[in-house]
Amino acid sequence: MSYDLLVATRTRPAAGALDAFARTAGIELRVAGGFGSGSNALLIRAGAGAARTIDVDGPARIKPEDLPDDLAGAIKRPAWLIEIHLPGGFDGATDRWTLDLAIHLARAGDGAVFDPQADRLVWPSGVTPRPRGAPEERIRTVELVWYLPASLLPPDAAGRYLDLAAERFSAAKPARFGAFEPLQGSLVRDGDEGFIAAWQAQADSELGGTLFWSARSPGVDGSVSFADPRADRRPARLGRAVRLSTTFDARPLHRDPRTGDAAVEFFADVAAELGAVYAAGCVLRDAILRRGRISYDSRSEVAPLPRSRWWVGLPARPTWLAWFGDPYRALIADALDGSNTTVRRSGLLVRCGEEPMDVDELGAVFPRLPAELLAVRRAGSTADPLARITLTNGPPSEPAAIIPAID
Repeated sequence: MSYDLLVATRTRPAAGALDAFARTAGIELRVAGGFGSGSNALLIRAGAGAARTIDVDGPARIKPEDLPDDLAGAIKRPAWLIEIHLPGGFDGATDRWTLDLAIHLARAGDGAVFDPQADRLVWPSGVTPRPRGAPEERIRTVELVWYLPASLLPPDAAGRYLDLAAERFSAAKPARFGAFEPLQGSLVRDGDEGFIAAWQAQADSELGGTLFWSARSPGVDGSVSFADPRADRRPARLGRAVRLSTTFDARPLHRDPRTGDAAVEFFADVAAELGAVYAAGCVLRDAILRRGRISYDSRSEVAPLPRSRWWVGLPARPTWLAWFGDPYRALIADALDGSNTTVRRSGLLVRCGEEPMDVDELGAVFPRLPAELLAVRRAGSTADPLARITLTNGPPSEPAAIIPAID
């Protein structure tokens, strides 16, 4: 376990700030790696006894909402974050130099130092943070998830997604994006080309990568994940899938039928345009909304869908929306109720209600799908297949008995 310090600054510390600290402090310090956006540096302090090695991440671009309240409230327009990690914990007698380093960086960038373990400001002392609070509230979200056969993914999939979001449902359009938090890319600054390049970098990853993004209200966030491309890492029987998702605040979809309709059309258009084998729209309860940001805890539901980048079969739990592309639309056509199913040019769209519906509201509305096509939950904390799945008791799925080839 590591002990962490957060340094947020208004201006970006200079590239030579680590060396400058070593000279000022009069200590022997070796630096391996880089000190810059998206970089990681290993700092090794030599001297009497065993050498001490720590990690320094950043500086990374941030916005105030990326920071704990007290840290953000202590700085005027914070723009950069440096994270210092001390493996094995902090020893006040031998590790004081790491705190001195954090203070040096904060002073150089007109910033402050925060201790996440104690949840308090460390430096400067005597500062009363400006209040930033807003009441927390529990809300419902809608998560749209598409599963795309990896070998059939259009080469311009990222651009098509952006175009559809801009044309159909702007809440799904990325605002900031990146492979790690805090997100470093900006659609305003970097344009569609920057997002497409970041998407492609994760698609080309040797181990399979993930790109994350935030969105503007009522949008929350999104991601695209790619399976490990190495042949020896592919589980038997399972297809390699690309998992694309985006999440919204559900309240505007309830209040305004036109917003709900736009979200459904966007869902279907992305599925058709990108060749989804399956897609779902889920209503999830008890997300935490604070200052326009969404967070989750053990009360929050997660989608009853495979999190794996491998296709394990159809989920057993009902969802407000479902899309069945090839080869599933032929396999489940007889099980669908024509009253809530629409035939589209490349798949079948199931919409179980005009407004978003959670799992308890769906009841018997969702069609009963062939059991052999369903992924099976491993033994969890409950035998009730309709029980709410939280972050703490959502076990992974076993492959379905029949998994059509999707790649």
